[in-house]
Amino acid sequence: MENGILKMSNNREKRIYKENVHLFLALQRAPKQGNKRCFRHVIQDEAIDLKIVEEKCKVFGGEWRIHKTVNCRDIEEARKWLLKHLIDYPANASFVDSCWRTALLQKNCKVTKYFMLDIDTQDPEIIGKIIKILYENKVIVLNMIKSPKGWHYITEPFDTREVTAIEEVTLLRDGYHYVKTVGGSIEC
Repeated sequence: MENGILKMSNNREKRIYKENVHLFLALQRAPKQGNKRCFRHVIQDEAIDLKIVEEKCKVFGGEWRIHKTVNCRDIEEARKWLLKHLIDYPANASFVDSCWRTALLQKNCKVTKYFMLDIDTQDPEIIGKIIKILYENKVIVLNMIKSPKGWHYITEPFDTREVTAIEEVTLLRDGYHYVKTVGGSIEC
């Protein structure tokens, strides 16, 4: 093993061993024909995996929004869930890759406990009010991400009653934050 990467002698696949991972979720927006599509992708190397997800979206065509999990996921807990799931439902072994991504998204697999405030407005007055509430309550804001309809604020846990009283704010204790839009008429 070298720098967390195990090099296999009989194939050229590089295996990166991590304790925790994030996932990308790609959601297709209003396709011209058929149903909307979505897919999940486990992140090993964020820059490379984002390019892979972008290219996959382009192959499918249409407009896609790519999101990333707010909280990282525990590989060991997901492994335990997956093994039990495959014992209980052996027929699911034919799509174990999908089961693995589902395992990672189980509630008990969350490593971090960050909150996401989904703010569905870009109105400076409302944003100012939200920022004031967060500042007055000494909330640690880890990241502020512009989304197509507003903002996603990633925060440390806090008493959310005052900020969620604002109509445009939705609290997510787990979920996905916006990364970018691919294809269609807009690319952010």
